[in-house]
Amino acid sequence: MKNILPLILCILFLSSYTTKISSQEIDISIIKKDSISSIIEQGTLSHQQSDIEYLSEIIFINNKYPLQGEINILKPLIKKADSIRKQQDDCGYVIEDSYEIWNYLNCEIEVSKTEYAFREIDLKSSNFTIKHKNVIFSKKYTLLNFKQDFPVSFKKNKDDEKNGITTIHMMTHPLSDDLYIFTFRNEKLVELRYFFPC
Repeated sequence: MKNILPLILCILFLSSYTTKISSQEIDISIIKKDSISSIIEQGTLSHQQSDIEYLSEIIFINNKYPLQGEINILKPLIKKADSIRKQQDDCGYVIEDSYEIWNYLNCEIEVSKTEYAFREIDLKSSNFTIKHKNVIFSKKYTLLNFKQDFPVSFKKNKDDEKNGITTIHMMTHPLSDDLYIFTFRNEKLVELRYFFPC
């Protein structure tokens, strides 16, 4: 009996030691798994955030009229401009030989003898919709919609809100310095402006 007691104690000690090792191994494997998942998630997030979003020039008004094109395309949409003024900007124009600025439903359109280009679109007054790929901008489009559709631009290019107005800009393509400026009032899209610097 005296010889058996040390043996029992030894077996108990070894079994508890093995259990500790096993539990530590399990804990380490869980930690490793969690760490790897975390690294993958962080890498994916940083990759997504580094992607730059562009709003290409292929945009349609009311799913039919290009933002810029030949003047005869525009005639079914605009029978007569509300007002016309001479183009006075020596720089910052969209069309090189433009000579007039048309105002229609608070929208500003640059016009030459053969071409037109929308510079400002008042979504509230005109009730126009603007389509870019699968996204449709309208007066019902919200700041939250923009955040969901263009998360990187929302994070990087959104200006601070002032008096209920928020602006966000998006470049047209990587080699360009022209851009679109979205204006939200009380978190609803009210204007889209095309900015072409000197």
